Amino acid sequence: MNETLPDNNTQINLKTFVLDPLSVIIKLAIIGNKPVGTKILIINNIIYLQEPGPFQALCRVFFKTNKTDLQYMYNPIEIACKQFLSKEFVKTTPRIKNLFVCAQNGIRRLIETYKTNSIICLTLNYFNVIITNHVEQTYNETIFNKDGMTSLYTKELNEQLFNYWAQEKIKVVLDLIAFLTNDKSAASNVKSLENIMETNDIELFKILDC
Repeated sequence: MNETLPDNNTQINLKTFVLDPLSVIIKLAIIGNKPVGTKILIINNIIYLQEPGPFQALCRVFFKTNKTDLQYMYNPIEIACKQFLSKEFVKTTPRIKNLFVCAQNGIRRLIETYKTNSIICLTLNYFNVIITNHVEQTYNETIFNKDGMTSLYTKELNEQLFNYWAQEKIKVVLDLIAFLTNDKSAASNVKSLENIMETNDIELFKILDC
């Protein structure tokens, strides 16, 4: 990723695009159970998912969002991987890898959605490589390069976000991920995970809105 953000971001408040790292991974896992054509919408530090339909384009125009918003997942993905796929964390919570593998399924679903846009597909493949680097415990530190958003993810903020995710909350998410992985009706039952994330989004916004 580049050290600077694209010119079309100069008129917006970048702080509203700072995202909770683990939530990004969970939302990607949810996308893996959504139809091709599902897109993301970022409003006030929260990722919302827009399934394909007649109002999707109108909604994206209204909120002035487009596919370049995918770039804001870059730092959160790396941060989530470093924290939750560290050797220490995986040792105590081995099922966490399943969540990140499901997130990769979500990335592949997005690649299908944007298959005609080579730049976006390249970016998404880069995200996939970052996760693989940690899932396979390669830990190649040269893969990730800081960009214009990296400095907004301060140590203090990251610690607050990590602390929010108590083991009990993570267990609930992992239980649902296991359920979805083995469920032939995952596309409909993923709603349970979405409902849980709606509550988490409200609480996490209080941390991010600073």
